[in-house]
Amino acid sequence: MFRKVMLVSVLLWAAGDVFAGAKELNDAANNMCNKAKICIQKEIAGNDDIPASMMGMVENMVGQMCQQFTAIAEVDEFHELVEPATECLNSMAARDCTTLMESDDETPACKRYQKLADKYNN
Repeated sequence: MFRKVMLVSVLLWAAGDVFAGAKELNDAANNMCNKAKICIQKEIAGNDDIPASMMGMVENMVGQMCQQFTAIAEVDEFHELVEPATECLNSMAARDCTTLMESDDETPACKRYQKLADKYNN
């Protein structure tokens, strides 16, 4: 899950709100955030090892994660990543909770995004 959260954070950092696809990217980020919340809540509800006193801390962590998902920077040189980032987020949000939380396999859309994003890291 940590790897996926980091990937999503990079996706969101790489896009700018000055682009035509910013609304779609924001929507995808919100959808992914909501899906992550639901999945984490389900996982916690089914786990008796997590004390009730930690629930507030977990909810706070999820809230911070969602703020990262929806905080989009203005980075003009990454405009070609907006659509692939949106597709990646949507493909992740479409997964069932078990696959989203437990699988390290990237979706095909996220693989395409990663390939494009790697160009900026070189």
